Amino acid sequence: MFQVRALISDAGGTSANEDVAGHCGDWAWVIDGATGVSGATIGGLSDAAWFARQVDGALRRRVPDGGGLSTDTVLRQVVEDCAQGYAQATAGTPRARQERPSAAFALLRRLGDRLEMTTLGDCQIIHRGEDGQARVFGASAIPAFEERTLAAARRALDEAPELTPADLWERVVGQLRTNRRSMNVDGGYWVLSTDTDALAHVDRATIPVNGGPAALASDGFLRLIDMFGRATAADFLGLDDQAKAESALRDLRRVEAADDPHHGHLRLKRSDDASFILVRPA
Repeated sequence: MFQVRALISDAGGTSANEDVAGHCGDWAWVIDGATGVSGATIGGLSDAAWFARQVDGALRRRVPDGGGLSTDTVLRQVVEDCAQGYAQATAGTPRARQERPSAAFALLRRLGDRLEMTTLGDCQIIHRGEDGQARVFGASAIPAFEERTLAAARRALDEAPELTPADLWERVVGQLRTNRRSMNVDGGYWVLSTDTDALAHVDRATIPVNGGPAALASDGFLRLIDMFGRATAADFLGLDDQAKAESALRDLRRVEAADDPHHGHLRLKRSDDASFILVRPA
């Protein structure tokens, strides 16, 4: 059983939060829905927000009965549940693979005296190694594709420095769609979607239960480390109560608001959805 010390999932803008953070028993997770590039909606939500909630709901249903099952089996059940929900929500209307909703996730599970870490996409898990050093777990090819988008944005801003955020989006959406065609194919990047193929490509490791904290974060919250340099992995493990985590979120939002997303730290979203959960093995 995990003791949850802090949990945050905060929308980066005025639209629906496309992240979810959750936990159940010996499991904890963060889900980051991939913002769609076609403008499709389901039930009044963006595809990404709908899918993140579907994955969260399926985990909450499946995890209580999953104690004797492998994590891969539980994840397969989750994806199958989401695929069924998607078919029902869209009345079976076919969409190309790259137009289907998807999400990155990080999942932590206690298995006796071990902690099992599973990630897919650019959500990550922070833990303390046996040497006492804070470590960040979770590898993904997504950053290489994001750099292609940022390169397109740089070219557009070099040509027209006063582009509005909406205009810049229109300039780079073609690159975003090209990137999305590399979703869940060899040579591309792997994320959770409505088929189970990507489950063969999760990043996984187990570590001893040492009683120390472990944290899971979406890429929006990880901006504190890898974009703005406002925190370290060790700092994240120190966010061991709700007040500390909320203070870190406020710091993130202040930095995002002050930093020009076009001419400072280049990004398409001034503020991204941000999720964080810190747990301790009970």
